[in-house]
Amino acid sequence: MAGTPARRAHYWLTQAAIRASARLLLGYSVSGTENIPRAGGFLLASSHKSYLDPLVVGAGLPRELRYFSKRELFANPFFGWLIRSYGAVPVERAGADRRALTLALQILDRGEGLIVFPEGTRIRRPGVGEAKPGIGMLAVRSGVPVIPCWAGSTWDPRRSLLHRVPVQVRFGPPLVFAAPAEPAEARRAYEDAASKIMAAIAHLGVKS
Repeated sequence: MAGTPARRAHYWLTQAAIRASARLLLGYSVSGTENIPRAGGFLLASSHKSYLDPLVVGAGLPRELRYFSKRELFANPFFGWLIRSYGAVPVERAGADRRALTLALQILDRGEGLIVFPEGTRIRRPGVGEAKPGIGMLAVRSGVPVIPCWAGSTWDPRRSLLHRVPVQVRFGPPLVFAAPAEPAEARRAYEDAASKIMAAIAHLGVKS
């Protein structure tokens, strides 16, 4: 069996720097990394409450991740090159859902990891929001393992200079969804997959 794909030096060093800074400033901890596939494509489906989420989630992984960024961020040649070097994939705002799905399937088929935020936006309240339908479609059509992830306390109104609220990232056991036997059952299969993914993320959030 193939081993874990090697991380590039700058990627590994950046992960280490983020982990060290987050531990010092945020009381950062990570659990469940044994659930991350060591090889092959996988989806990482994470809760989303803060701009910190991609950083603290990605820093805790033993593999590199790909992620989507709006194409406008690539307008500056240097910045575009920089974020590409960390796995960014440009997508258009208009019609992004269809193009993102095609790109995501290609990334997963190549055996890479891809982080997605099923809620589609930051949810600034306790618990999780409702998943967008795309996550279920992607999970079913790709057939790759889906790793639920809870990024806890990346947003917390109680946090201040005098009150540190620890940030905990938890990776859960993989979920795998089979394609429906009949095309007419596809929509229900997508909805069921999305619901189960969000339930798994929510479960990680209440885990003691």
